[in-house]
Amino acid sequence: MTDLLRVAIYVRQSVEEPQGISQQLEDCRAEAGRRGWKVVGTYEDDDVSGSKKRGAKTDWSRMLADFDRGLFDAVLANDVDRLTRSLADVLELRPPKRDVRVLTVRGGLDTADDDTTLKLLAVMAEREVRLKTARAQRYAVERRKQGHPAAGHTAYGYRWVRAADRDAAGTRFRIDEHEARIVRRIFNEFLVTGDGAKLAQIARDLNDDGLRTRQGTRWRTPTIRRILINPHYAALLPPVQPEGQNDMAKVQLEACIPGAWEAIVPEEQLVAARAVLVGRQPKHQGTARSHLLSGIPTCSVCGGPVRSCRARTHPTKRKDGEAAGSKHHAAYRCIDGHFVRRADHIDEFICEVVIERLSQDDAADLLRPVDDGPDLGVLNARRAELRERDAAIASLIARGKMTVDAAEEALDELTAELGQVEEQISVAAARDPLADVVTSDDARAWWEGATLSRRRAVIETLMDIVIRPVGPGSRPGRHRDTRLRHRAIKKTLEIHWKRG
Repeated sequence: MTDLLRVAIYVRQSVEEPQGISQQLEDCRAEAGRRGWKVVGTYEDDDVSGSKKRGAKTDWSRMLADFDRGLFDAVLANDVDRLTRSLADVLELRPPKRDVRVLTVRGGLDTADDDTTLKLLAVMAEREVRLKTARAQRYAVERRKQGHPAAGHTAYGYRWVRAADRDAAGTRFRIDEHEARIVRRIFNEFLVTGDGAKLAQIARDLNDDGLRTRQGTRWRTPTIRRILINPHYAALLPPVQPEGQNDMAKVQLEACIPGAWEAIVPEEQLVAARAVLVGRQPKHQGTARSHLLSGIPTCSVCGGPVRSCRARTHPTKRKDGEAAGSKHHAAYRCIDGHFVRRADHIDEFICEVVIERLSQDDAADLLRPVDDGPDLGVLNARRAELRERDAAIASLIARGKMTVDAAEEALDELTAELGQVEEQISVAAARDPLADVVTSDDARAWWEGATLSRRRAVIETLMDIVIRPVGPGSRPGRHRDTRLRHRAIKKTLEIHWKRG
């Protein structure tokens, strides 16, 4: 009796799509059953190109290794192009390197007697790949000139538009309003002060509000940073990066072209964020503040900073001789040990002071004067002019009208001036922390809905706070009556107004 032919089924597709793999497997198993072959294993490469070298982690490499171990005699594929589109791969299978019998469902290919047909089909497939690549490159150039992005990962805040659903202009990015609101919030929170809110604080606030990334995960500092430096949000199409690289920090805005989609944030906000973040080492995740005043007040004794901490109560014994259980609570402490004060009572008082000040009729006078800083329109025009000069210098070099040395000197000066302009744009685009609240109808409602970083920015803008130690056994927050409690807390604090 003749032994059954041991076959391994190999299936592959370039674009990840489970239905395509399952259909190939179904066809191959049906063919093996019809021909009486014994299937000893299946090898699946989903989202793997057949025209490029397949790495050691692919099922293709695992299949070759298993053949070398003698686990099967032949490989069965749905068609030759599912097996490979490269003659080099055929030479991996056939003599003199290996003698793998190749079988296909479509076309009934069998290399038991001759592999000429297999090699011819592989050569023809290689030629087709080269032609398709050339056509794709020409198409990519034209597509880029029109400001259209290539298919791939779509930035958070946008949705990819399929060809059948595109408008007359062929727009490929459509704004996702829910995600776009979060993107705008991230930019606004970052630019709410001159040096920007901490990235970890923005991530903490988003997570505390129950918001998640597109993948359903918690927000993290690197994710926030990638959003803040991504040119796509200002409708700018970055240049194509080398294969395997996707680092927006390495993209120069001068190399971007206008994109054919709607911006989520103004370009000056993107420039301002990148001026702070690009070229600087990303900070670790643990810098977010969890308490309203941590790091803001100073100690009245030593003038040092006040930090947040967790404190434990030490209750005295009751009349019956038993002590009540100790409790933990948030506190503020002088770093030199001059005091440890309960945080919630101080936070409550400061919040009421801020809300009262912002509710007064002259709250609008607290805003920074608009004519205090540079004009954004003038700065944007100046930046555009400098970019045109950059292009003009490149043209002069190409036409032989300018030496390389002279061009390098001119470009150095140009780069320095462009950097200064972008720094000024960063300052001008930074939002006044009080802008939203003083124009709202209800300061208390705004405050209660604001993020922790926004509240901290308002406090730092309005006032300097000094905390005094209290005597042993003194508990300023012991009063149940709110007015009496606030009056007692007020005596232990100094507030120096910066505005108004």
